[in-house]
Amino acid sequence: MVDDHVKRKILLLGDGAVGKTSLIRRFVVDKFSDDYITTIGTKVTKKDLRIESPSKATDMTFMIWDVLGQKGYRGIQESSFQGAKGALLVYDVTRPETAESLHEYWIPHLLSVTDPIPIVLVANKVDLAESRRKVQEDLDDLKDVLQVDGFVSSAKTGLNVEAGFLGLAKAMIAKADAKVMKRDAVEETWNPFIAVTDQIIVDFCEFMGGQEAAMPIVRQQLTRAGIDVKAPTKEGLRLAVDYLAEAESSFRNAADVEASKLRRLGWIKEVA
Repeated sequence: MVDDHVKRKILLLGDGAVGKTSLIRRFVVDKFSDDYITTIGTKVTKKDLRIESPSKATDMTFMIWDVLGQKGYRGIQESSFQGAKGALLVYDVTRPETAESLHEYWIPHLLSVTDPIPIVLVANKVDLAESRRKVQEDLDDLKDVLQVDGFVSSAKTGLNVEAGFLGLAKAMIAKADAKVMKRDAVEETWNPFIAVTDQIIVDFCEFMGGQEAAMPIVRQQLTRAGIDVKAPTKEGLRLAVDYLAEAESSFRNAADVEASKLRRLGWIKEVA
């Protein structure tokens, strides 16, 4: 028998350039590109799948949220965690610090917003590793610490990409929550303009009906302004505020648009 169709929001979390976008692309359309494109804000992709078990089959729609990996964008990241039912935590096996970030940054922030949810680890870019055995041993250690499932994968070759997503789906059906304990995140000093960029994007999304509706506009206008989310500048942000106001003018009255613009320019001025 087939259960009722279920729709679930899942997250891909991890530092920038660990391969989250490439994993989604491989899973959804079975393609890979070596070109690196920074995810600005969040991007949502849909994928239908069927989970078979001996007694039943479950049709599931994944709404896959690819979340900006640059640290410091807490407003965007934590608002994107709302309503998530599972998460793939991704690290780059060639950069050990990206695995540490899962402990120190991503898991604490995730659990500050959500209840315990199913988590699956993805040790990505194994095609670049010197020792596959070492990668597996490190992953096994991390799985033991977090008490979760995990896979060694490569978005480039396709190794275990589908297995990771299906593993998460099965854990969600079984309602297998992660045993990870809540802890405080390790906070670092970021470029002060990162916090302002985060504030401006969250503010824009609130007025435009939430992240799913607003993020395509945000991506377009920040790209147009030449914003590098890893190192935004005062000049770039001022331009982005102008462009966002331009986009808002199609949806809101002129007085409200001007008020929002002045408020956002004030935030930039505070740290400039």
